[in-house]
Amino acid sequence: MIRHVPLGTKLSFGMGQAAESVKNFGFGTLLMLYYNQVLGLSGTYAGLAVFIALTVDAISDPAVGSWSDGIKSRWGRRHPFMVASVIPLGVTYYFLFVPPQGLTEWGLFLWFTTFSVLVRTALTFFHVPYLSLGAEMTQDYQERTHLVVVRMAFGFAASLVVIAVAWNYFFLKTADNPTPQLTQSPYFDYALLSSLVMMVMMLVCIWGTQEAIPTLAGANQAARRFSLGQVYRDLYDALGNHSFRVLFFSTLLFFVYAGTHTALSMHLKTFFWQLDTSAIQYWQYASVAGGIFGLPFAPLINRWVDKKWSVIIGCLGSALANTLPVLLALIGLMPEEPEVLVPLLVVFSFFSTMMVIQAGVTVPSMMGDIADEHELTHGARQEGIYFGSYNFSSKCTTALGNLVAGFALDLISFPVNSNPDSLDPKVISDFGVMYVGVSLILIFSTWVFWSYGLTRERHQQIMDSLAQGNSGGDRNPD
Repeated sequence: MIRHVPLGTKLSFGMGQAAESVKNFGFGTLLMLYYNQVLGLSGTYAGLAVFIALTVDAISDPAVGSWSDGIKSRWGRRHPFMVASVIPLGVTYYFLFVPPQGLTEWGLFLWFTTFSVLVRTALTFFHVPYLSLGAEMTQDYQERTHLVVVRMAFGFAASLVVIAVAWNYFFLKTADNPTPQLTQSPYFDYALLSSLVMMVMMLVCIWGTQEAIPTLAGANQAARRFSLGQVYRDLYDALGNHSFRVLFFSTLLFFVYAGTHTALSMHLKTFFWQLDTSAIQYWQYASVAGGIFGLPFAPLINRWVDKKWSVIIGCLGSALANTLPVLLALIGLMPEEPEVLVPLLVVFSFFSTMMVIQAGVTVPSMMGDIADEHELTHGARQEGIYFGSYNFSSKCTTALGNLVAGFALDLISFPVNSNPDSLDPKVISDFGVMYVGVSLILIFSTWVFWSYGLTRERHQQIMDSLAQGNSGGDRNPD
C-alpha cells in the first residue's frame, strides 16, 4: 500500500487521463455533428450506433475489470491490459473519422457502429485497469482525492491542447468557409493527431507507474481463473453493496443527462447561438479553464463537507449554468449582440465546469472507498469490478447521451446538412426547449443519490477494521 504517492508517480499516472479526454472531445463534441451534419447520417442512426457500442461495453467493462482483478504477473494486475490497448486504440480512433467514400446511409451506419465498438473496447482495456490502479496506490481517504485531482488536471491539459490545435489549425475559419466544422476534410488531420497524442500519453503513463507495482494494495493477492460466470458473480457482490448501488445508478443517470447536453453542444453553439469558430473556441477554452480552476477546490470542499455533498453541490451548480442561458434566451432575456452574448456564454461555461469538476474528482475517490468496504466484507480487493462498472456508467455520457440526442433531433425534425442562416426559427426554438427539458433527468439522479451513506467516519471504521485483520468478517457494511 502506498499512503503518500511519490510526485513522479502521480505525474506519470495523471498523463494516462489524456486518452480518455481526447476520446471524450471527439465523441462528445464532434462525432454527432460530423456524422449527422457532414456525412448525412440521420440523428437516430447516429445515436443508435453509439448505443450499440454501449451494449458491448456492458459486457467488456466489468469483464476487463474482473479479469484484471484476478491475474498475477511480473507486471502486476493492471499494466498488461494497459499495454495491450495502446495500438488498437490509436488505429481504430483514426478510422472512426475516415469512412470510405461513397457509402450508403446503411453502410455509414455500419462503419460508425463497428468503429465505435472497437474504439470503446480498446479504451476499456486501458481505462478500467488505469482507474483501478489509481485506487490501489493509496487507501488514504484524502490522498485518493489528491490523486484524482492530478489525473483530472492532466485530462484538462490534454483537452486544452486538443481544442487549441483543432480550432486554430484544423477547423480554421476562412472567408470561403466560415463553418469548417461542417466540412469533412479537417476531421482527417484531427483524427491522426488525436490518435498519436493518445498513444504517446498512454505509453508514458505505463512506463512511469511500473515502479509502483510491487507496493500496490492488491499486489500480493492470489491469482484467480477468469470466466464470465465469475464476472457476474463479482457484479452481484458489487451491487449488493448499498453504497455502490446508489452511486452507480445515480451517476449513470447523471452521465445520461451530461452526455445528451454534450452531444448537442455543437448543434447548440452552431445553430441555436449561431457562434463562429472563434467564439466556439473561447467557449471551450473557458470550459477547460473552469475545470482547472475548480480542481484545487475539490480536496478543500471534501474536507469541509462529506463527499456526498461535494457531488450534489457540483452537479446542481453545473446544471444551472448549462441550462440557464438557453432558458433566458427562450424567454427573450439574453442579448443577441455577439460582443455581449459571447462573454456571457464564456462565463457560464467556466462556471459550469468549475462546479461539475467537484463531482468529477469526488466520485472516483468514492469508488476507492467502496473498494475498501468490499475488502472488509469479502476479504479481497476488487477495484477492477467497481471501476469497470463506473467506466461503463461514464461511457453512457456518449452512448446513451448520443442516443437520446439523436432521437431528440429527429423528434423536432432537425434537418441534416443545415445552414445556420436559413434554419427555421421554430426548429431553433424547439431545440432550446428540448435542451432545457433534458435537465429533468438530473432531478431523478439527485433523488437516487440522496441515500448514499459511506461517510468519512464510516470509512475510518473500515480502515481500522482492516488494520486489525478483520477482512471478510464485517457483514454489515451499509
